[in-house]
Amino acid sequence: MALPTITQPEFEITLPVIKKKVKFRPFLVKEEKVLLVGKEGTAQDQMRAVKQILKNVVLSPKNFNPGDLTSTDVEYLFMHLRGKSVNNIVQLKYRDKEDEQVYDFEVDINEIEPTVIEDRSYDIKLSNGLMMQLKDPTIDIIDSCGLDMESLREGADEVGEEAQEAMFKLIANCIVKVWDKSEVYDDFTLEEAITFVQSIDIKSFEGIQEFFDGAPKLTHTLSYKNSLDNDREIKLNGIADFF
Repeated sequence: MALPTITQPEFEITLPVIKKKVKFRPFLVKEEKVLLVGKEGTAQDQMRAVKQILKNVVLSPKNFNPGDLTSTDVEYLFMHLRGKSVNNIVQLKYRDKEDEQVYDFEVDINEIEPTVIEDRSYDIKLSNGLMMQLKDPTIDIIDSCGLDMESLREGADEVGEEAQEAMFKLIANCIVKVWDKSEVYDDFTLEEAITFVQSIDIKSFEGIQEFFDGAPKLTHTLSYKNSLDNDREIKLNGIADFF
């Protein structure tokens, strides 16, 4: 007699950025192996492992592609997948930099929600009467620029020259259109967009950085009192900090 088929439960959540429902099953031993292999590699390897697992476990919508999601939606979905597959309570250990003691924490994944800036504008005012509309980068865009979710959070000011070029490419990929009083510019190549981004003045570029800094983020603060009786906080950002 053949072995029985193991039926897996199904779960549904609404992704916080695109506001769409996704149905998924828990990840299995074969997907956990993909995740463990990814953890041994670079940050990009880890991101690709997460993409592969999500592609395997999501049941609907049909033709689901995790690469089309923003990093926040990917992190949110993966965290809830982990919660349903293993445990929604995550045990963490952190060493306090002040007293050098190690402290234990418990984080309930179900309580983690992204920080969202209300009325966040996608329109950026440039010089010379120009306006530019941006979109949030997807995981595929981030990957194609040679970046990962962690380097994206660091921002262009805190990385080297090579990563800055990658950030220019990222911004170029996120341009929806540019317009002025008489013309709309929405038919351009990636190379043209990169050249355009590099020609933006510093003050206008600050507005672009504020746009990316204001993107929804998964954050959680651990508050505690250390052995010196001082109030301390640890801020978690993204799935790498939660596991």
